[in-house]
Amino acid sequence: MPLTIGRGFLTLLTVYLPCVCCQSSNLPDVPPGLFNVSAYIEIRSTTSAAWEALTNFPNYPNWNPFVRSSIVITPDGINLPQQRPVENHRLVLRVQIPPLPLPVSSSTPDNPLHTQFAFENVTHVDPIQGRLAWKYLTSDALLDSERWQAISNIGNGKILYESREVFSGILAPVLRASMEAGLIESFEAQAQGLKLLLEGTT
Repeated sequence: MPLTIGRGFLTLLTVYLPCVCCQSSNLPDVPPGLFNVSAYIEIRSTTSAAWEALTNFPNYPNWNPFVRSSIVITPDGINLPQQRPVENHRLVLRVQIPPLPLPVSSSTPDNPLHTQFAFENVTHVDPIQGRLAWKYLTSDALLDSERWQAISNIGNGKILYESREVFSGILAPVLRASMEAGLIESFEAQAQGLKLLLEGTT
């Protein structure tokens, strides 16, 4: 049976395709793993402002409902005087899973029932491409997880913020059963918190 494409469909396709192209993902391709958690959001801001917000770890408590503290240390365990991500340095994270309600500030107390700690290795810091990543420090056979964050200019005074973490390994099914829903909430809450910060509504 021949397929007939109407003029209206072609017009819709012409309008739709540029929109898809302009919002293509800036996250790298990675193996799928057992499951992944992701979030993305459009923000009226610049890539430089978004990069500054993501890499200014001391300011996280003022806006981030998920990662409440991020401390950069050397592989030998020495705190860096400038608390910004450096490749092959370690991160000590204090997080809330599920996240705190928005908005948050440095005086917002943690929920002790949702507080967790993670020890990570910074794997990528690329301000040119707008990509930042860190990886959970444990045996990959037990739990292999790397979190990527990316920002890209999508025009009209907006940027696209994306975050994704892929999980695999022996412990991944346990993590999925116990924490997947909370992780999704936390990723989405950080995206919303970043939007509130950059659009000046906090």
